[in-house]
Amino acid sequence: MGVHIGLMIWKEMKRQDLSSAFLATELKISKVKAQDILNSASIDTALLMNISEVLNYNFFQYYENGKAFSKIETQSKQQSALEIERLKHLIAEKNKLIDLKDQFIKTQTNLIGLLEKGQYI
Repeated sequence: MGVHIGLMIWKEMKRQDLSSAFLATELKISKVKAQDILNSASIDTALLMNISEVLNYNFFQYYENGKAFSKIETQSKQQSALEIERLKHLIAEKNKLIDLKDQFIKTQTNLIGLLEKGQYI
C-alpha cells in the first residue's frame, strides 16, 4: 500500500495548527480544492512542491523510502556493483600490461647496455 499524501499533509497542518482555509489562501485555490487535496491519496508533484514550500516541510520524503524508490535503488546498486567488478577486472588487466611493459623496458635496457659494452655478439 502506498502513501496517502493527503493524510500526511493534513497531519503536518494539524501539527502546525493550520487550517485548510490557510492552505487554500496560500496556494490561491478554493477551500473545496484544498479539502480535496487533503482527501486525496495521490497528488501532482508540482502541487506537492508548492505545499512543501508553504508548510516548510518535505513531503517527498514519504516517497523516497517507498517501494518504487527502493526497487530503483536496489537495481542501481546491482548495476553499480557489476560496473565496479568490470572496472576492477580492467584495472587488473591494465596492471598486468604495465608490468609486462616494465619488464620489456628493463630487458631492452639491459640488452642495450650489453651491446654498448660489446659483450653481446
